[in-house]
Amino acid sequence: MREMPHIPDEKTDSADTDGTAEKERSLKASALAQPQHMELLVSSMSAHGIAVTVGRKVVSCLREGGWDVSVRVTTPDEDPEEVAAASQVPLLGALGGDGYLSAVACGVHRSGALFVPFPGGRGNDLCRALGIGTDAVARARSLLKGFTEQKLDGIRITDPHGNSRIVLGIVSFGFDALANRIANDTSWLRRGSLTYAYGALSALRTHRPTPLLATVDGVEEDLGGWLTSVSNSGWFGGGINLAPSSRIGDGQIELVHIGPLPMRQAIRVLAQVLVTRGENPAMTVRSVREITVHTPEGVIAMADGDYVGETPLTMTAEQHVARVLV
Repeated sequence: MREMPHIPDEKTDSADTDGTAEKERSLKASALAQPQHMELLVSSMSAHGIAVTVGRKVVSCLREGGWDVSVRVTTPDEDPEEVAAASQVPLLGALGGDGYLSAVACGVHRSGALFVPFPGGRGNDLCRALGIGTDAVARARSLLKGFTEQKLDGIRITDPHGNSRIVLGIVSFGFDALANRIANDTSWLRRGSLTYAYGALSALRTHRPTPLLATVDGVEEDLGGWLTSVSNSGWFGGGINLAPSSRIGDGQIELVHIGPLPMRQAIRVLAQVLVTRGENPAMTVRSVREITVHTPEGVIAMADGDYVGETPLTMTAEQHVARVLV
């Protein structure tokens, strides 16, 4: 098995006069151009099995480019996080939806491997946030030309019993979580943005703003209303950049909130924020360190397209979840 080449540190000394930094950059570019060995985990469930079909094309592309790729298609009864954590390879790829990629990233966090995500779901918001895009084959082709390493942060979600998990994108409560749940139950739409739009329209019929009591950096607040989210990457819903100020590797999380509004005003605000991607004064975005949503108990939270728990929940920034190749 071929080990990953050493990649020199990109930091340079301002007093460098002998060309050392330039030599290191040249060595790095040469190392990244070499074929690699990678184990690729493929979800059998993401996007109703589309990931498996796309996976064949991805593997063919990489192998034709000289990469040594072994493939494992994970089944519904396997936990992708545990599969990834048990892997012994230095370079571990994953092809699937956002929930699948998030689980594999958490496994890589434990194993220490380098993580190589491929878009294979309906939303593909993690890959959007990383600048990888939504085309898995194009992603494979780009790897043949070279890649760089980036640190990937996350959000740690902890319940009152001390149980915790890490997610990578946006944790949603209230209207946005309901829209996500409806979208997940919609099998006749395959595109993430259209599916979420359908979920949002359906959620408008039933969601009504209620108090959502929380502690934000030690201060008690009511986060009730139409939209309450905690963002790490800024992206969700199959291409909605809810919080453009969020950066997936900056070690910070953002609280996104739209409070109680009359229905007509809420529709205009949500349409501007979620459909036309415009900013609105009714929505606030601010960097925070820790958020605990207390009551009412039993409010469902969604993240990376999946159910992740019910209130009360505490969310904090988790730095350096994984090293990812982009």
